[in-house]
Amino acid sequence: MSTAAPPIPSELTAPFTTTRDGVVRGACPHDCPDTCAMLVTVEDGRATRVAGDPDHPFTQGFLCAKVNRYIERTYHPDRLTTPLRRAGPKGSGQFAPISWNEALDEIASRLGDIARSSDGPEAILPYSYAGTMGLVQGETMDHRLFHLLGASKLERTICATPGITGMRMTVGAAVGADGEGVPQSDLILLWGTNTLTANPHLWPFILRARERGAPIICIDPIRTRTAMQCDEWLGIRPGTDAALALGIMHVVFALGLEDHDYLERHTLGHAEMRVRAAEWTPERTAGTTGLSADVIRSLGERYGRARAAFIRVNYGLQRHAGGGMAVRTIACLPAVTGHWRRAGGGVQLSTSANFQFNRAALQRADLGPATRTINMIRLGEALAEPNAGVGGPPVRALVVFNSNPAAVAPDRNAVLKGLAREDLFTVVLEHFRTDTADWADIVLPATTQLEHWDIHFAYGHHYVTLNRPSIAPVGESKPNSEIFRLIAARMGVTDPIMQDDDLTLIRQALDSQSPKLEGVT
Repeated sequence: MSTAAPPIPSELTAPFTTTRDGVVRGACPHDCPDTCAMLVTVEDGRATRVAGDPDHPFTQGFLCAKVNRYIERTYHPDRLTTPLRRAGPKGSGQFAPISWNEALDEIASRLGDIARSSDGPEAILPYSYAGTMGLVQGETMDHRLFHLLGASKLERTICATPGITGMRMTVGAAVGADGEGVPQSDLILLWGTNTLTANPHLWPFILRARERGAPIICIDPIRTRTAMQCDEWLGIRPGTDAALALGIMHVVFALGLEDHDYLERHTLGHAEMRVRAAEWTPERTAGTTGLSADVIRSLGERYGRARAAFIRVNYGLQRHAGGGMAVRTIACLPAVTGHWRRAGGGVQLSTSANFQFNRAALQRADLGPATRTINMIRLGEALAEPNAGVGGPPVRALVVFNSNPAAVAPDRNAVLKGLAREDLFTVVLEHFRTDTADWADIVLPATTQLEHWDIHFAYGHHYVTLNRPSIAPVGESKPNSEIFRLIAARMGVTDPIMQDDDLTLIRQALDSQSPKLEGVT
């Protein structure tokens, strides 16, 4: 790995002031494939408007309704702007303001006592997910600190792991067809995705394909807003997506529409796939999926005769038993037909693996010992069992950021019962008083996207986006990265790795040998 980091452009090194008015470029932080580029207007040190960046090749200048109101979020009267200490029973939501020094002293003391106890640092569990998709505020100083302490690790599998695994097993990584090539598609399958709501910036590219004559077919158990705008809606029975993919393959093979050359040169196991698909006649597929045999025959033939069919799948269909294999089976389709050969052809679940950031340098897993791993979807069990359900000490401290497990983690009753433990020390970094924050011992005010540096990948396009702070932190709020630096310093952690500032972290993320990041500084 290269040790020489690229230089920082001079406009990024200028000191931030609250009087720097004008338009500041940034990125939407939300867990969405589109990762919009934003323009923030600042007047007299206050953000007054957010808008889409018209120069972004994919998002092209418009924001969704949620992000259009980001100014309201930033300046909302309920925004947390000072540290809080619990002043009543757990879950009561009763808090008293305290200073940062008081908060840091208590956190450092409690975490230090636990780490030095017979239970050791594995009794400390960090819990985070996609409250921001930014690398700096999501997986840098927090990871470093918990690795240095020797805390338990968190397996973050709550969302996309089955589908991503299916793509890795089929095409090698979470890569997919380029959405910007969709105007060249001659058939579009929106499979388990409500594109207009959950991936809206892809829709203009789809409409350009429609103008060229490409039919748009929605495959979804629910007649969504997107389904109503498509040329056809196939109301498949939930959980039968793999069967439909095999039925399509059956028709393609039966009509001799497969791409023999592509299969021979670029795939493994195609003979076995042919045998498996032969079992899934249109009639059998119809009995499983709830679609008619004629519809399946028609879909299979049209898919096989297309030159550049584009399949967009989303994460809903992989969130049930067999979901990963469903994604894998669908991902085999463009290999059978050779649609990968041409722009506009292929399948897309995620483009995230195209972004080869130097995450090892950001997270520094090498800093600490090998420790146990707790799966985030089993948080309730981890908080209840004396060995956290996986062996080792009980969880005695929980540090939550970029997530709201009391609302989103499975088995909510078990999670709430665990959060109610008087012997559990809970710290929450947040913008607002969430369900989880109400159970915390200490709540720390975190900055929003307008107030900190970050760098963003996407999982629906191929552009890296830098987020610049446009305003000073509201109240006493601080970036996640700075909060973990302060906790480390208060705990006496002297490793210089905990002193890297956010711009240094961004440079480290880009210091990669990947040719896909060559020239990105």
